[in-house]
Amino acid sequence: MWELILNGHDLTSETPQLAQMRAELVSIGEKERILRERSADREAYRYLLDAHRLIAKASLLGEQVLKISPQERGKDGQLAA
Repeated sequence: MWELILNGHDLTSETPQLAQMRAELVSIGEKERILRERSADREAYRYLLDAHRLIAKASLLGEQVLKISPQERGKDGQLAA
């Protein structure tokens, strides 16, 4: 039975097509892998950029707090109003 099916079906003509389809699938898989890696790289970059912004903001706020001039005190040592 299988011999009749295989003899009636020309496998040699399909072999190049199957090889081409496999090559295309491999190519698609490689492209998907690259896109996933790029997406992960962008995610990591965004995370680091956000962390840098938070640290920079905190350091700027810390400098502003340090730049506050001390208030003058009156004769009796109390803060002047």
